[in-house]
Amino acid sequence: MQGIEEIIIQLLLRHNCVVVPGFGGFVSKQVASELDFTSGTIHPPKKALLFNRFLLNDDGLLLAEYARQYGLYYEEAKQKLQNYTDTLHKDLLSGQVIKLPKLGTFSRNTDGQIVFEQDRFFNLLLSSYGLVSLSFVPQVVQQKEDAPIIQISEKPVKQIKWSRIAAAACLLPLAFYSFWIPTQTTALQSGLFSTKDFNPMHRKSAPTYQKTALPSLGRIEMQEEGALSLDLTDKAQVVPYEWLPGMDLNIELPAAPKVSQPKIAQSQNSIESNDAFHFIVGCFSNLQNAQNLQLKLKRDGFDAILIENGPLTKVSAGGAQNEVQLQQIQQHAAAQGLQGWIFKN
Repeated sequence: MQGIEEIIIQLLLRHNCVVVPGFGGFVSKQVASELDFTSGTIHPPKKALLFNRFLLNDDGLLLAEYARQYGLYYEEAKQKLQNYTDTLHKDLLSGQVIKLPKLGTFSRNTDGQIVFEQDRFFNLLLSSYGLVSLSFVPQVVQQKEDAPIIQISEKPVKQIKWSRIAAAACLLPLAFYSFWIPTQTTALQSGLFSTKDFNPMHRKSAPTYQKTALPSLGRIEMQEEGALSLDLTDKAQVVPYEWLPGMDLNIELPAAPKVSQPKIAQSQNSIESNDAFHFIVGCFSNLQNAQNLQLKLKRDGFDAILIENGPLTKVSAGGAQNEVQLQQIQQHAAAQGLQGWIFKN
């Protein structure tokens, strides 16, 4: 019959975590093989084992395996595990060092914390079963430097002569303006220089002239004999008039202002409505388009009206006094595939 320590080892070979209820949990992690040049040793892959004293809740893994190995009932196996963990705590409190074969050693430090050190001679990784550490003698290998295929010859770096660059930077603007000013400006002919003459991006615009009309005279009546009476007509006109002998005036008369016709407040299809809400399905600047949509809505069973209270004519699918009536109109419009917005009167 195997002991509890042996059962823990068998479980760690197949699992990465084994919890001892009331004591702590063992957590394993696979570590790759190590190559130690100092000691000349190659260590195979293994499982690094850590102990977490906060893993106290029973996950049932150790208890089930213990009960199966010994053929015990659950409560009986639980009581034996409890006695085992109580013995471990008692030994640690008394200052003893507990050695578990193939697992490691437990002890308490000066702060009262449990310290676990894994057994270095037993490998819990099944894939490394039968592998042992190998010793070797390291040798220093001297690498030969390959000769370069192309011989690179270092050429002396020429020093930049800044004095020549500064002289060229000063002569370049002088050479440009000696050509630009005589050919592209009138500075030499007029003798007047401007800052715009030195700007190659500046373009001279052609002079523009604006015709200013004489102030119009609405009506001129002369009291002398031969005076000319001018009246406004529906079109603008220019009338010659001899003001003094040898002095003629051209009088420009504007068109007579048109008498505006009274504007019809609403079209025949526009109806003043006292409803609190309207469901608007279209807005048109063209009255004919709004009337066409109104006729289509009436054929579909809507009480459609036109609302003209702005620059656009709104087409309402119906008016409502409250939100319940408005919701019925919206449902009817949605059934016909119409979308709109609510206008609050």
